[in-house]
Amino acid sequence: MQKTSCIVIFSLLILSCSKETPSSLDFKQVSDYYPLKLGVWHIYDVDSISYDDFTDPVTIDSIFYQVKEELTDTFFDLEGNLSYEITRYKRMGNDSTNTDDLPWKISDIWWVKEFNGNIERIEENNRYVTLSYPISENKSWDGNAYNYLTSWDYTYKSITDTFGEFSNTVSVIQRDSYNRVDSAFYKEVFAKKIGLVFRSRTRLKSPTNSSFTPIIHSFLCFSGGLRA
Repeated sequence: MQKTSCIVIFSLLILSCSKETPSSLDFKQVSDYYPLKLGVWHIYDVDSISYDDFTDPVTIDSIFYQVKEELTDTFFDLEGNLSYEITRYKRMGNDSTNTDDLPWKISDIWWVKEFNGNIERIEENNRYVTLSYPISENKSWDGNAYNYLTSWDYTYKSITDTFGEFSNTVSVIQRDSYNRVDSAFYKEVFAKKIGLVFRSRTRLKSPTNSSFTPIIHSFLCFSGGLRA
C-alpha cells in the first residue's frame, strides 16, 4: 500500500530579451535578476495533475487556474526597509468556461524587498532569502534563515547560461535530496531585467520503501508588463 506526493513543475516564460554578452558587472546586484518596480505584473498558467495509487482504481485529479502577481504598493517594514506589496490574484476555469474571460479574485497579499543586497520574499508569513549577494557559481546560503522552517541550502548554478529564449540567467537549486521514502528537487531560474522565468518543484513521498508515484503541477508565466 502506497501513498505519494508530489512532483511540482513551474515553468515561467515571460518577456523576451535581447541577447547580450554577460560580464562580471552583471552580477554585482541581485536586483538585476529580480526587478522591483511599482506596477510590474505577471500572469501564470497553473496546471496541476495529481496521481495517487493508494486508491483502487488509481485516482488522477487535474485542475487548471491562473495566478497574477502585481507589485501594487510600497511601505517601510518594521526594520525600516522599503518593501513592495505583492497582490496575488487567482481565477479558475472549467471545461465550459474560458479562464481568460473570468474576473480576477484577490487570493493573497505577500511582499518582497531588497535587504543587505539580497532579495527576500515573504510568503504566507514565511520570509525566504530568494537571491543572495554576491552571485557566484556554487555559492550557498540558507534560504530559510529568517523563518522557522528546516534549513535549506540554496546554491547558485549555471551562471550566464542561456535558458530557453533568455540569454543571461542564473539558476538557484533550493533543494536536492533523496532517500527511499522522500525525494525533493526544487529549482528556480532568473533572467536579467525580468525576474523569475522558471520554477520546478519535485517532491515524492511514500510511507514504504516501494517506488514513488508522482503528482505533477506545471506553472507557466505567459505574459507580463507594467501597469500604466
